[in-house]
Amino acid sequence: MSLVCQDPRLESALLTALGHMEDLAAKQILGNVSASTPPQFISEIKAHAEDELRHRDALWAVRPFPEAGNSRERELRLELQNIAESFTVGYFGNPILIQAKSRFNAYVHGALTIEQFPFQIYSCFIKATPSETIRSILTSVLADEKNHIQLGKKMMETLPQAEKLCLNQLLTIEKEMCHKMVLRMTDVISAYVNVGVRKESVTASEKLGHVLSADSAATSLWIYALGDSEELAANHMQEIFRRRGLPLPADMVEHVGDEKRHAQLLRQTVLLRRRKLLQQAKYKVLEVRMRKATERYLVTYFSHVMKKFSDPDEIYLFGALGLEMRVFKHYAQLSETTHSVDVAFILDEILRDEAEHTQMVHLRLKDRGFIKPEVLKWIRQTEELCFERAASQVLGGLYAARSWKHEAELV
Repeated sequence: MSLVCQDPRLESALLTALGHMEDLAAKQILGNVSASTPPQFISEIKAHAEDELRHRDALWAVRPFPEAGNSRERELRLELQNIAESFTVGYFGNPILIQAKSRFNAYVHGALTIEQFPFQIYSCFIKATPSETIRSILTSVLADEKNHIQLGKKMMETLPQAEKLCLNQLLTIEKEMCHKMVLRMTDVISAYVNVGVRKESVTASEKLGHVLSADSAATSLWIYALGDSEELAANHMQEIFRRRGLPLPADMVEHVGDEKRHAQLLRQTVLLRRRKLLQQAKYKVLEVRMRKATERYLVTYFSHVMKKFSDPDEIYLFGALGLEMRVFKHYAQLSETTHSVDVAFILDEILRDEAEHTQMVHLRLKDRGFIKPEVLKWIRQTEELCFERAASQVLGGLYAARSWKHEAELV
């Protein structure tokens, strides 16, 4: 924050993004007014939305530079706004909040949790900015936010106990997502300040991660494809035993259940964005290419593993080991670089499960005496070869989609 506040243009860019968040918050609030909203609260909820719009206008009004001075500044503002939007919109689609029984229920829980964000960010801004005007506006906004939290508490008392969600879980999610948002904004601002030549990625998978980092549209389609891949991987693992008429190992049952849950989480996180994107032909073509690439990756990888081993336990365990290593590497890269805060949050949730899966696989391999350095090396190299081919295919689709967009703009 101190770096931002030393430069009025950076401060203006951040205020633009924060005002955008206030605008999005107002839309989320009004969007939750429905038949489930108790009539006695409608006027207060609308007043809440009006406060957020007033905050937006106030934050934008105190920008030292209301408009970007050049194309680089415009790009910086847009990137910061996109990151802020992924936090604001993504939070309301988190795995806990979507369990709300009604829109009113979602609004109440949201008002009590996401309203913590201004205290986490604006408080730091107040301490760092040299502008008395900005400090005054942010202090006034925080006073309103305290009232919004009290409103949320009052409404929470009207909800049946069975409809109340775990506030501690929601507050933890909000804190984690807010932290990721700050890290992404920091990366973007640092890249803007420290202009230099980016180190060229070596492998196709590294290049893919770099290309996806700031491309929210491509990221949404890729995350959905990864969701399909998680489910397909679970099916492949089950077929190893079903084709032989054998029962599934006890550990596999839980493992498969987790993979299918991961598939649902990934697809659910980007569902609405994907639906909008697929209204454009170029994104339909891109998604088909992505899904075919992940399908070929799994089919090819498991084919190699099944040719190498005959014992179903070996096929399952070594097959799973290669996939878990890829998930750790690729999901961690995406989580650390993507500008989509909600995607980063879900990937981290999945990685926590994958740590348990990897431990289970290693223990079973050790118990069965399967662990041999030359075999582990073969698994790593084979999986890497298969995934790099898939990454190259996806990159080709991404570059083609960008070219399509450029050509359309020229026309």
